[in-house]
Amino acid sequence: MASPAPQVQILDKSDYTKQYLVTLHNADPLPDLAAREIRIRSRIISNTTNNFTYARLGHLFGWWNVWAAIPSLPAPYDDDSKYGRVSAWGYGEVIESKNDRVPVGTKLYGYLPIGSYPEALQVTVEDETGHVLETSERRASQMQIYNRYIPYPPELDLEADKSSRGLDSALRVFFETSYMLNRYAFAWDSANLSHPLGVPLPWSSSDADLANAVVVLLGASGKTALSFAYLLRQSRPAEQKPRKVVAVGSAQSRSFTEKTGLYDDLLLYTDISSTDDSIAARLGIDANTKVLLANFGGRGTVDEDLHAILTRASKSVITLIVGGDPQGKGSKLNALTEVPGSGVVVCNASGLRDSGMKSDGKVGYFDGLSQEWTRLKENGGINGLTLQWGKGMEDYSKGWDSLCNGSIDPTLGLVYEV
Repeated sequence: MASPAPQVQILDKSDYTKQYLVTLHNADPLPDLAAREIRIRSRIISNTTNNFTYARLGHLFGWWNVWAAIPSLPAPYDDDSKYGRVSAWGYGEVIESKNDRVPVGTKLYGYLPIGSYPEALQVTVEDETGHVLETSERRASQMQIYNRYIPYPPELDLEADKSSRGLDSALRVFFETSYMLNRYAFAWDSANLSHPLGVPLPWSSSDADLANAVVVLLGASGKTALSFAYLLRQSRPAEQKPRKVVAVGSAQSRSFTEKTGLYDDLLLYTDISSTDDSIAARLGIDANTKVLLANFGGRGTVDEDLHAILTRASKSVITLIVGGDPQGKGSKLNALTEVPGSGVVVCNASGLRDSGMKSDGKVGYFDGLSQEWTRLKENGGINGLTLQWGKGMEDYSKGWDSLCNGSIDPTLGLVYEV
């Protein structure tokens, strides 16, 4: 029996909530591979609001251009001025290879196409780590975090440890960002210290110091914030831990956020007004309290309101921007990142990874990350977070719509076999 025709997700570039599931009836024959190329097919991929970021900011960071144009893509979806594809994190499989170091059957964890259409990658294998690196001219402008794939041998059966591979797909990339923030941006060892952008800008041990601090996390039920809260509790020396980690989130996510056991206090978005200084008193913040306000995706103007409250109360406030409002509303705090001494900084995961690899060495960096990630999984993951599996691109499309309209339960991580 012939294999079903591959399907891909196509998005309207002007509105990523408008998606089209396109069947490629004329996909075969696939283009021939060139020397050193491999052909991969996505096997397990996640569906997260991170994918929305790739669509919303794709024109700025080249995320619309990761994959080559599909020759058999029908009109009108072949008009790349209006339509495009983004990517998801998960596991793919090498189904054809002209690279002796990456045999057929190799599994790759990394940045993958959303769909069942096989894609060609031009790759080399990094001797130091054994990782597979995408080296095509098309992807030369991509941040390196998106061009690095972690390989697993052909004999690895993704089905045999499905729940673990699903958690990798749904959470690991978010966990890695938080791992880097905890170990490098807010390092307790000055030898590991890095600016959150991963570039040589002013960033002192005092800026990074979280000992006895109050840490306030916006978008606290999100996967990156949860991972950061976990690492603050589990992966710092006792004397370097904050005294309080505070969640800020929605009423809908309140029960889940509390059940994780990762937070000492919880504020609802509706609790916060920029003129309400009782919030600082409630959190035990005075003029001498070190405060980290980290925005992982707060709603509306809550970041601006809390920034106003906290900077009135404390002389030492660092504001970290990791994500923004899921609806794409801009924040006035973004402008302060350009103001020296404002205490407002942005995180760049790719730059921070590069900095971490320089600090610990590439092997040391990935070994450290793997150890922490394995420890989280062995401890049962994030309490209350469960995987919801789907199969095929129709299920993936339904999940995308549910994320767009906000109907997904915050306790769920969406993963799909494609």
